[in-house]
Amino acid sequence: MDHLLEVRNLTTQFKMDNATVHAVDGVSYHVDAGEIISVVGESGCGKSASQLSILQLIPTPPGKIVGGQVFFDGADLLQFKSDSEPMRAVRGGKIGMIFQEPMTSLNPVLTIGRQIVESLMLHLKMDAGTARARAIELLQVIGIPDAEQRIDHYPHQFSGGMRQRAMIAMAVCCNPKLLIADEATTALDVTTQAQLLELLREMVHRLNMALVIVTHNLGIVARYAQRIYVMYAGRIVESGTAKEIFGDPRHPYTVGLLKSVPRLDEPKGAQLVPIPGLPPSLTQATTACAFYPRCARRVDACQRDAFPSLTQINGQHYVACHLPVTQPSVTASPVVMPTSENKRAVSDETLLNVQQLKMYFPVTKGLLRRKVADLKAVDDISFAIQRGETLGLVGESGCGKTTVGRCLLRLYRPVSGEIHFEGRDIALLSKSQVRSIRHKMQLIFQDPYSSLDPRQSAGDIVGEPLKVHRLVKSKGAYRDRVAELFQMVGLDPNLADRVPHEFSGGQRQRIGIARALATNPSFIVCDEPISALDVSIQAQIVNLLDELQDRLGLTYLFIGHDLSVVRHISDRVAVMYLGRIVEMTDCESLYANPLHPYTRALLSAVPIPDPFVEEKRGQVILLKGEVPSLLNPPTGCNFHQRCPIATAECRQAVPPLRDAGANHHVACFHWGGL
Repeated sequence: MDHLLEVRNLTTQFKMDNATVHAVDGVSYHVDAGEIISVVGESGCGKSASQLSILQLIPTPPGKIVGGQVFFDGADLLQFKSDSEPMRAVRGGKIGMIFQEPMTSLNPVLTIGRQIVESLMLHLKMDAGTARARAIELLQVIGIPDAEQRIDHYPHQFSGGMRQRAMIAMAVCCNPKLLIADEATTALDVTTQAQLLELLREMVHRLNMALVIVTHNLGIVARYAQRIYVMYAGRIVESGTAKEIFGDPRHPYTVGLLKSVPRLDEPKGAQLVPIPGLPPSLTQATTACAFYPRCARRVDACQRDAFPSLTQINGQHYVACHLPVTQPSVTASPVVMPTSENKRAVSDETLLNVQQLKMYFPVTKGLLRRKVADLKAVDDISFAIQRGETLGLVGESGCGKTTVGRCLLRLYRPVSGEIHFEGRDIALLSKSQVRSIRHKMQLIFQDPYSSLDPRQSAGDIVGEPLKVHRLVKSKGAYRDRVAELFQMVGLDPNLADRVPHEFSGGQRQRIGIARALATNPSFIVCDEPISALDVSIQAQIVNLLDELQDRLGLTYLFIGHDLSVVRHISDRVAVMYLGRIVEMTDCESLYANPLHPYTRALLSAVPIPDPFVEEKRGQVILLKGEVPSLLNPPTGCNFHQRCPIATAECRQAVPPLRDAGANHHVACFHWGGL
């Protein structure tokens, strides 16, 4: 065999009630030693199922691998029983896997060290002492500080980034020949994501290991992958080198994915073009092209003829499409609107003015719950938002972004500071007083599924604020308003009787937006409203928020960690670190000329979905260590422990947020450089 891994016609199905889900439908691909490939596509396309099938980790029942071959090191893995000794030797020994959610993948009742040691003793036959020493060495290599002590800690004692590092240590501890990273960085901050992916790339080069990156983040693919397989409805629809896929995409689905993604290097007026419709249900096998209902370039053959086989265009570039392979590709760049059409008017009126806001949470101990410390989630921040403006708020997890949003809505009562909303200080209002202005301020939650009542119908969820605030006087007016809200967010009012689990993720988020709009608010906090959605659905929601703002004159605080999306939707951006704002200015100034070292690192870590651009960007600025604990923040500047230009002054004093010119504010003693 010429390839380290060669998958041939892999087919996996799941029996669900009276239906069969065709999760993986005749997939073939290969991976070579020392190579990084990527499998991309929307949720439910079969990316993860295909990788789990390789290791026979498909739960049976209901899953079953019904056909295909998986050759690894010359042996067909599907000939081994799932619980056989040869398969166990491969799984975790020769092939390692990093799962998407480390907290559910790690055993919560075993220490991190024991979980690594078990694998070393099983696959490499090490004794306990040698295995422990090797585990400590691995934790040091992957960047866990104080590894000798942390090895005896449990998963819940690690941060999200550190848990993912521990997962990597477990996956590579036995020196596997192949490593599968299944959405390994999806829930991580952009800086942590960059650290981990650079670490994996270094391991691939150093150990001549192969790496398969399963992701929907096209920027990661462009920066790290050498070859790409694009999946849709359980099948591979296009494959090739990164430059072939990004430079000359041929399948309409690939083009649609690329058009859906905002880019840091595109003009700010670029309009995202989402893929219409939803991915198909895989419970019904189809012999024709599954992308037909969503395809803008479809022809009769797409629906009439058999599913097209992969056809070579040139080099390693293959596409499964009925359109002629000689036909030039369609540009995948977003549509740029003229400035006059794209520019949204922002009023000179200040809607929200925040001064010296502080939000501390008491930390208690013992049976009497004695207060022993304060967790300073928000520590003396000030900013203003104009009517009709979108202020983006970015930063790593735990920096206080969501806490700021909840203070502004008075879901939290701040310990001090002023929050002037429409000229009235609401910071210290009582609960009954807050209730009188609640309808003017609303929240769109991060996770649309957990924020919606699973027992209520969609119509009742959207209409509930109308009843609470007594905004309608009759049942007829109530029904008309609910129907109007459904239409406003692009939903069919006839779906009002369905419950949340009967909707897709994008539709559930639209329900959340409709509920937020029910009271005719003037201010909405969007708390990471698209982070849990696929890229094509993200584009739909971003465009919807833009459209609603233009039509209704809304004002947004848009909280996010995807800096590309924040740039696309925001007028100004504030960057937070450990409870403080470290930089704030308009979008163009921030992204073109970041002044704070933390902002520079954030922007450097954001991958651009274009390998040609990534080649020219230079080295990623990797921040050292983890974000410090808010319970024990560093003295002086909160960022000085990770800052490449920190001096003694930074360790002793807190830099104020000061004007650097052109309404650009930065909290750094050395923003001009040393």
